[in-house]
Amino acid sequence: MGGYVPALSKAEWDRYDNIGRITVIAAGPPTNADDSLPRAPLTGGVLNGRAIKLAKPSYPSAAREARVSGTVTVQVLIDETGKVISAKAVTGHPALREASEQAAMKCEFTPTRLAGQPVKVTGSILYNFVAR
Repeated sequence: MGGYVPALSKAEWDRYDNIGRITVIAAGPPTNADDSLPRAPLTGGVLNGRAIKLAKPSYPSAAREARVSGTVTVQVLIDETGKVISAKAVTGHPALREASEQAAMKCEFTPTRLAGQPVKVTGSILYNFVAR
């Protein structure tokens, strides 16, 4: 029987606490005086611990029968309201990627603000599949 297991333990999250810090991935002066043009999204690293709702992926039956396991990294883009608007699996077994992308699209996050303004954020969600 296979199942979803969190990719990182609490101790690992504490050890890698700096991974989740938000940093600007594109910088530069505003292109117009009133700064009304959209800016590049911020990057937030691994986002699992920042989710209000972290959806669990279903374990694909074919992958379970083949005892496929491993970690899938899903790159996500989160809009100004905290909703995932794009999800693409970038690593992991091909049989597990689609389920991970579907779960990532159901996740919700606290909106990120920069200088009081809501901003888009990119980051990764990790899903760990264990064949049992």
